[in-house]
Amino acid sequence: MDDKEFDRVGKILFNGVPSLEKIGAPGTLIPLTNDTRAVLCGQDSMNVIIVATRFGLGRCLVFAHNGYPGIFLKIEDKHRRFVENCRQWLARGHPAEFLSIDDAKSMLDVASHGKILVWNGHKSKSERFMNDLVRRQFNIKLNSNYFCFV
Repeated sequence: MDDKEFDRVGKILFNGVPSLEKIGAPGTLIPLTNDTRAVLCGQDSMNVIIVATRFGLGRCLVFAHNGYPGIFLKIEDKHRRFVENCRQWLARGHPAEFLSIDDAKSMLDVASHGKILVWNGHKSKSERFMNDLVRRQFNIKLNSNYFCFV
């Protein structure tokens, strides 16, 4: 993904989405690298609530509150357009389904094409699982349908 496309990620995710409700008391994220972009800010630009990042050859969204990932597993009408826009961006337009990382016991559960992992940060995964995930993410082919979402 080139920087021009990456710089447009906020417009892509919020296309047709007038607003996103505040969930809980979001913290603040700090996008520090060239591979991160602030997507949604609170009342000022220093209060970053959603960050998009390039992770190896994959794409990730990071939310400042662990309540946000739930909207991808139980899709309500009020979130449907935002969720679909996220799906399209994360999966590069390919068909994909959201899968809770809590339901994945091993990489075999996510090995099939078109899986977007959703993790709210509550449950820990084994070190082996996380290492396999990172290895796989950095070794995928550019046109693969395997994606990472946090």
